[in-house]
Amino acid sequence: MDLAEAAKPTNLGDLVGLDSLVSDVGTWVDDWPQALLFHGPPGTGKTSAAHVIARTLLKDWFNDMNFIESNASDDRGIDFVRVGLKSTMRSKPLGTPRKIILLDEADGLTPQAQDAMRQLIEKYSHNAMVILTCNELEKIRPAIRSRCSTYAFRPVSPNEGADRLRAILISQQLGLATIVPHDEALIPLLARLVKAMNGDLRACIMFLDSIDFHELEERLSRLEAMQGEDIVGYALEDDWWKVRRSLHNALKAGRSLHHVLRSFYENIYEHFDDEENLDAIWDIMAAYGDVNAGRHTWPGDDYSFCDYTVAKMRERTKERR
Repeated sequence: MDLAEAAKPTNLGDLVGLDSLVSDVGTWVDDWPQALLFHGPPGTGKTSAAHVIARTLLKDWFNDMNFIESNASDDRGIDFVRVGLKSTMRSKPLGTPRKIILLDEADGLTPQAQDAMRQLIEKYSHNAMVILTCNELEKIRPAIRSRCSTYAFRPVSPNEGADRLRAILISQQLGLATIVPHDEALIPLLARLVKAMNGDLRACIMFLDSIDFHELEERLSRLEAMQGEDIVGYALEDDWWKVRRSLHNALKAGRSLHHVLRSFYENIYEHFDDEENLDAIWDIMAAYGDVNAGRHTWPGDDYSFCDYTVAKMRERTKERR
């Protein structure tokens, strides 16, 4: 069963933990903002919220002519902005005063492309409202930020996330007894899942979609135990296969690459008090930082990126020996 499709919000009421944004949308019926900027970790609903807002504002005129979506990390250069984006923003909307353009992962745009985009936002705001999403706000130029209404998307709380997940399961007409014997026992399990996934509802959905529901508690316990692994400890023991295995297992469990890498940094941070191995820790941190600086342009999948990260850390630490 494709829970991911069922989980997509279709109206403002489906947006979890975004009370301020939902409230503001209600005031935009006749006066849309010039541009919107959504920032926050992956899996917190930025793209889904953009779709819901477009449907809400465009109403019967929501179609491919009036709602255009592009992934900015795929088209990062200034030519994309000056040619493709400019042409889209110049063209008139159909049946509505303005169209809506969604640029996902706008932090992947080059600085020159962002400068050009800022000019387009100013010049063609009467024709189009741009919605930008990004994981890292500091990578968006201040000149663009100042022209956007900005909203932070944070990981959802365990209780909010559990309520949303339960509603999704019920919407699919799943007998909850196939998951746990009593409905009241389901919410605590789902809250544990949301906590284990760091509030990433998309990762929670992927996890639920990948398991047999009667195994939920067992699989959840394994996921929680995995989070306690000392992966950096494996690196200090020169056991790089264990490092690789742990990172891969986290991805297989449904955690996003962003959260896997963030957890790994937290593990590195825990070791900075280890004076005996501090030189090795600095080497691991340096390699980790160098690799992640190019994450947005990595041509492979999440697993190959983890392999590359492990390889660079192994190479860096071996240079000292």
